Amino acid sequence: MTLDELARRGLIRRHRPERSEIRSLALAASHRCEDAENRSIHSETRLEQAYHAILSCALIGLRAKGYRPARGAGSHELTLQTLAETLGLDPHRLDYYQALRRQRHQGLYEGFVGLPPAGVEEAVQEARHLLKETMAWLRDHHPSFAPDDPENGLV
Repeated sequence: MTLDELARRGLIRRHRPERSEIRSLALAASHRCEDAENRSIHSETRLEQAYHAILSCALIGLRAKGYRPARGAGSHELTLQTLAETLGLDPHRLDYYQALRRQRHQGLYEGFVGLPPAGVEEAVQEARHLLKETMAWLRDHHPSFAPDDPENGLV
């Protein structure tokens, strides 16, 4: 479903993006990736930080395209799904992000059960990879929004 169709259905709404908000989301994603990479913190926290970095990247894509999620239940799911339309990501990656979202949700409300270390590392690597892709996409497609400070982790 296109972004315009989602907007017509009231699932997202038009938004006039500003460079400062894109920069804030990018910094948040970068900081969350740094936290997720810190092996001295609990795996559950690392997974949650990786998930939030991925969500921030999805928000960057949506905002740069001139939209924001409508408030309400399901906004994380929808925001992640828009990565196909904004950054042009493969649907299999979106499936992974949705599985990560469900895992994070379950952990939040029921506790993390049997969280495999390899799964945490995969989520952390995917978050860092998506952040790099998002920054490259911004530079290529929306250069006026792209942060210009790669020394602060925004590669």
